[in-house]
Amino acid sequence: MDLLLLLIKGPMNIEEIKNTLNVTTSAMMTQIKVLIDQGLIIYDNDFYRLSLFGEVIVRKMVPLVNTLKVYSDNLEYWENHKFNSIPTYLQDRVEELGECELIEPDLNRMYELPIKLETNLEKAEYILEVSAYFSPAYPSKYLELARKGVNISLIISAPVFERLKNEYSSVLEEFFEAENVDIYVHPDTIGLASCIVTDKSLSISLFFKNGMYHNHAMMSFNQKSLDWGKDLFEYFKSNSTFCKNSSFVEHA
Repeated sequence: MDLLLLLIKGPMNIEEIKNTLNVTTSAMMTQIKVLIDQGLIIYDNDFYRLSLFGEVIVRKMVPLVNTLKVYSDNLEYWENHKFNSIPTYLQDRVEELGECELIEPDLNRMYELPIKLETNLEKAEYILEVSAYFSPAYPSKYLELARKGVNISLIISAPVFERLKNEYSSVLEEFFEAENVDIYVHPDTIGLASCIVTDKSLSISLFFKNGMYHNHAMMSFNQKSLDWGKDLFEYFKSNSTFCKNSSFVEHA
């Protein structure tokens, strides 16, 4: 499998293959012979390349291999959290998340933002967030970032909006007055705890299957994961109500 995925990048000689895959000649030649016999690899002028049939198979393999890698790297997390809150067409593109890193706060910061997430927010040029849970750490941090000129778009559940309105009314009013902050309220159950997309990172937090939540962030930093997160944001935005004051305005 590693050899097939390697050769999709182009023909290679045996030395290049050995050095890239860190294998011995004898071990590699055994595998190469099998793949040549199966018609997946062709030997030509000291180079090995995929056959046309091999290219077709490997192109089909890549999404599956990448999907398995996303799950296997953090298998316990995906097994124990509610992934069905993600729309099906984005579940089917889960390989775009790529290499993910589970970030959890230190014990002395259990109710604060994980440091790596906070650091990435402070470097962001824009923030897109979908959130169904309320954290007291977010209003002041987002207000600080908004004052610095960061463009922020928030999609929140109705209960979160009500808590902001009742307990953080001054912060909410400053959000409404800021030209670089947009707030949307989603009328139904959002299902996931939060998804934050910036120009540098994707951060997603899911509920446990029993509905409980713990402070954490599953973070990814590749461009495809950012595009995946933007599509998730647009999915929820399409069913949300735009707000510019404490009353809702019909979303266009």
